[in-house]
Amino acid sequence: MKNKMKTITLYRLISWVVLILFFLILTIEKIQAAQEYIASSIFGKIAKNTQIVNLPQNALARDSFLFLSALGFFNTVARQKINPSDTLSKEEALSVILNSAGRQQDAFVRAEKLELKRPSGQKLVKPYNYLYLGYIQLAYDMKILSKKEYQDALTQVQPSEKEHEKMTQQLIKKNDDTIAKAVYEGRPYSYDDLIFVRSAPATRQEVCLWVVKVFKIPLSYENLAKTYPDYNRIDSKFLSSINTLLKNGVLVGRSDGYLHPDDYITYEDLAFILGGLKPNILSANGLKEIKLEIKDIQKFNTDKMVFVCEDDNGNDVNITVNPGKQDFGVIADGNFLSSSYLQKGDYVAFYVNSKNEVVLASILQRPGQENIKGVISRIDAKKMTFSVKLPDGKVYNLSLHPKATIYDTNSGKSLNFSELNVGNLVQVKVQKDRADAITLLSLDSPEIERIQGIISRITKDRIVLSQNGQLTEYLLSPDTVYIDKGDFSRVLSKNDFYEGMKVLAGTACGYVQYLSTIYDEKSEDIVAGILYEVDSNLGYLEIYNQEGAKKSYRFSKKLGLKVKKDGQNASLDSLLPGDVVFLYFSGDFVRTVTASSNLQSKVAKIENVVRSLASGLPQKIIVNIDGRIYGPYEINDNVDIIKNGISVTLKDIMPGQYVKLSGSFFGSSAYIRRIEISGNEYVKNIYIAKGTVNGNVLYLSDIQILRNNAFEPLYTWLSFQIPSDLKFILDGSFLASLSKLQNLPVVVVTKERFSQEVLDTIVAISRGSFTKIQGEVSMTSSNSVVISGNRYSIGNKTYTVVNGLLTPASFKVGDEIIGVASQDTIVIAKYQEGISKPVFVRGQVQDISELEYITVKDYVYLDGQRGWQYVPSKLTLLYDTQTVLCDVYGLGSPKEILNLKNKSVYIIHNGKYANVIIDASFGGYIVTGVVGKDMKILNVQYNDMMTQTWNRIDKSFTLDTTQAVLIDAGGNLTDRMPQFGDRVLLLVPQSSFDISKSVLTPSIVLVNY
Repeated sequence: MKNKMKTITLYRLISWVVLILFFLILTIEKIQAAQEYIASSIFGKIAKNTQIVNLPQNALARDSFLFLSALGFFNTVARQKINPSDTLSKEEALSVILNSAGRQQDAFVRAEKLELKRPSGQKLVKPYNYLYLGYIQLAYDMKILSKKEYQDALTQVQPSEKEHEKMTQQLIKKNDDTIAKAVYEGRPYSYDDLIFVRSAPATRQEVCLWVVKVFKIPLSYENLAKTYPDYNRIDSKFLSSINTLLKNGVLVGRSDGYLHPDDYITYEDLAFILGGLKPNILSANGLKEIKLEIKDIQKFNTDKMVFVCEDDNGNDVNITVNPGKQDFGVIADGNFLSSSYLQKGDYVAFYVNSKNEVVLASILQRPGQENIKGVISRIDAKKMTFSVKLPDGKVYNLSLHPKATIYDTNSGKSLNFSELNVGNLVQVKVQKDRADAITLLSLDSPEIERIQGIISRITKDRIVLSQNGQLTEYLLSPDTVYIDKGDFSRVLSKNDFYEGMKVLAGTACGYVQYLSTIYDEKSEDIVAGILYEVDSNLGYLEIYNQEGAKKSYRFSKKLGLKVKKDGQNASLDSLLPGDVVFLYFSGDFVRTVTASSNLQSKVAKIENVVRSLASGLPQKIIVNIDGRIYGPYEINDNVDIIKNGISVTLKDIMPGQYVKLSGSFFGSSAYIRRIEISGNEYVKNIYIAKGTVNGNVLYLSDIQILRNNAFEPLYTWLSFQIPSDLKFILDGSFLASLSKLQNLPVVVVTKERFSQEVLDTIVAISRGSFTKIQGEVSMTSSNSVVISGNRYSIGNKTYTVVNGLLTPASFKVGDEIIGVASQDTIVIAKYQEGISKPVFVRGQVQDISELEYITVKDYVYLDGQRGWQYVPSKLTLLYDTQTVLCDVYGLGSPKEILNLKNKSVYIIHNGKYANVIIDASFGGYIVTGVVGKDMKILNVQYNDMMTQTWNRIDKSFTLDTTQAVLIDAGGNLTDRMPQFGDRVLLLVPQSSFDISKSVLTPSIVLVNY
């Protein structure tokens, strides 16, 4: 019995042990099934990598761009900000590709070895120069670069950055010449014929070869490239690599159906190519991708957070995050966000390194999710609901997810739901009836249909366009963009569009996304600008036009080209960069060029400097010339820069400087040859007056101002704060006290400091008066000068205004002088200036002060060749009792000028002063012609302000001047009617312009202007 009990007890014991072991095994299996990962500690570094970039508009390229940036593959590119359209040099493209293949450390090691071989004390070209050489060495070792390319690259290491940049440009030009010659001669050329310029832009076909070799992708010999129209532009060296990437779907043609193998590679291009090789990149960098669905998010008081996930096989996976210490970034909806963006139900790709750390994540599209593109047709901001209308008419009624992202591809910024408007073109990520993400699509999106038509009717919220006689109505929205000539930087308002205007409308789903004026450049008969380059082999001229844009125009070598320069017949070789040229067309070809050397000197103030992101050196300057802003003007190492008589470099160019610019000037374009930096400041005005000092203020009365080569009375008084650096001379003494200046005759010189008129010099006499002098210098000596037969003394208290700057006395025989003398001693003298043709503008009066200044905004100026030219900035001009105010009924009183605020007026001015102000209706149509008998206008052409095209009219008109202001060639009002043979420029309001009638009724008539 005892033995039986022992047997039963032992059996039970074994059973319990087996049962416990069974449960232990189950528990162990369960523990093993729940894989554990932790977040990486390098999140801060990754976030920093992604904050410096703008993002591509293409969704695939955008996600790839973020992926590459987040993993630090762009770090070796020494740029503060990367734009998708920026091009990469060969050395930059190689570094990004090799980084993506996990070879960054190998390049560093090679760079250090090369640096040790560098001669002691030799400076680097730039901080990343030796590092790029490390990548080039690595590329050669990996047989990515040929021996010739490697040798070419190593010879391009110069001790100075300036020499290095100059050498790069010379090598690029040499390569371009080689290609141009081969193309011209109709023979093939090979990349092996060219010098490998490491700082030059990389091409699409070069990058294809490097990518295939770096990632060792098996070659495909199926010739898919042959289906592209520009197949013959592919170099045989790159053909197999291009076919391989085409076969793998990594490379695609552009939207125009061409492959563009010779185009420079952009960041967007490179991101698209490398994005298709994500498995290769992950493998090369020791990363693995795991796709998980987030089932739960557990948060703890210690700030620790655990994502409870499940993989596709149903296994549990936990990811632990400690925000602030260990975290990972998330790529979602074209943005880079922190892990806190993730939510329950998200389907996510996690990228895990060999330490079981999650370094990055990307939200994937979940089953049942779809992307729709359409226009927002309804918004309820309170209920957070909206509707999207698709092109086929289908409407989605959606509610907004609480954590939905809203991204604007036009501005590159995130938006709030309240910032959306009906009419916005959007792409929405939809899960059932919920919107998880909204993206405002670009105004260049292919979903937008471009329609040309004539405005039949335009109201507050809709527009009717006539297309070949058919009327179509479209809706306008608060976010409809109004632009000029298809250029989104030239912003207009809806008020600039009117019935009868020909427009280009970008429409989607019945809404107008943008509305643009139309401008067909090839319809112009004449184009003018500053010559940039002539290529006699390829048959084109390149100019900077009046708006500062670079344009190319073709000429036919077979038809020939007639050239006139400085009034003489000349050859094509006589045309030089910087010449002002007028191009005359026959069809699409330039047939005649008239050119002028046109070297000018202008005194200017540098308002701003545009610097190179890479070097920090000035590339362009924006200048103030006679109160008007011009530029940006390009400058480079070829410009001579002088400061205090000594040659200096580009780094000495600073905002606020007063400079003398020498070169060619044409509207917003310039070809600058020389810059002289002045330590002085520009002379603003010279006055003769009675002066009184009270405290630190100078009061002037009985004033005469030097203007247009004459002293003119000012029927007002002026006051100035006295600066600490004022020069004061009383009876020839610098030691006199300012307090003695009480109602004495004074000569006052003011200068322009930071756009304000401030005192520079006061010369006063206690007895007698000042004498105005004017005439030609006939004799000079060390201490005297003879002007118009009268001898005057000069000394260290005599000043001369030279090119707008105050300098010690300096005269030579033949100088035309106007100035002031005290008895027989010259106080100040200024060279007489040629008065240029007055400027004719029209704009809306924004601000006006009685007998002081007038400011207009959104003004247009009249250009004889191109018609009205719009300027979006403000223009401020001085005026006084000498300014003429008039309207179509005759002269008015200057006292009435304050009533002009918010009205649009014409102004004739000389850069500083308003000579004439005219209150008359706007002549948007410009009509030119010649006066015949009985006031008939012959050879008539008219210019449409919006399209800026000249249109010939094959009939004559009678000129009706009953409601017009007449202006002569000098810009002065006149009552003299136009005579037989006079050329007239008529400004005709829209309401009066009707070419079907026989009479023209302009508001302004400019005679021989």
